[in-house]
Amino acid sequence: MPANDGIVAFFGATGGSILACLALALKAGYTCSAWQLSANSTPSPAVSRSSDKLQTLLRENDVSQAIIDTHLTIVQGDIRDTQAVARVLNPQSKSDTSNTNRTLQLIISGIGRPPIFYPNPLNPTFDDPTVCQDAMATILTALRSLPPSSPKPVVAALSTTGISSRARDVPMLMIPFYRWVLAAPHKDKLEMEALLKAEVAKPAEERAITDFVVLRPSFLTDGARLGTDKIRLGEEVGETAVPAVGYTISRKDLGGWMFDQLLEGQGKDKYAGKMVTITY
Repeated sequence: MPANDGIVAFFGATGGSILACLALALKAGYTCSAWQLSANSTPSPAVSRSSDKLQTLLRENDVSQAIIDTHLTIVQGDIRDTQAVARVLNPQSKSDTSNTNRTLQLIISGIGRPPIFYPNPLNPTFDDPTVCQDAMATILTALRSLPPSSPKPVVAALSTTGISSRARDVPMLMIPFYRWVLAAPHKDKLEMEALLKAEVAKPAEERAITDFVVLRPSFLTDGARLGTDKIRLGEEVGETAVPAVGYTISRKDLGGWMFDQLLEGQGKDKYAGKMVTITY
């Protein structure tokens, strides 16, 4: 997709993988919008964001303030607020009036919440156990509120390994950890995936999206970007699954792969309707 061809909307951009992809997209000249949780939005008492957190993170990733001001529209709000989400999907840039002629081409969502190990590290909890499915449901509802003439985008959603019912996609040694610590968010991710599958199963004229790409990375780390040649991929489509089994992938490499394949490459078409496992 040429840098000036359309808008890319990001959800969960303060997280490492989506942040890495957004930073690369902005530096390449893409017009982007991003959702950020409002400081006074309280889906749970543990959640708080300062108004400039995303901009600070982007500057730390070598994105200049001039690029941020020109190419990025940030919308703050609750991820369950359809009107706020719709503003991310149909932004009006404060600096680039040509945005009015651009349409949404791609949505990249990495919404999620980390486990809470306090006060009992042996019994982790999650302060928002349905955030992924609720976010995707809101995105789909918001898309239906856009003008009927709007092109239908592709949604790329960040899921996880360890949830496939078709084939094992995690090493045997990691299965107890996944089942003990991550049972709740894994259920949430499965429900999110189910929403996307149900959406594309509708007749084309009734869909809110053209198609989806679900990414199932291995356990995410804060390591350096090693490059695309270090990454292995697997696929699951319908009843057929040939996953790539591995221990980890860095957030920077996952974000870099999303940029290389979904924005710069033909990954939106190549992986359409697929669950893509990604690992070292």
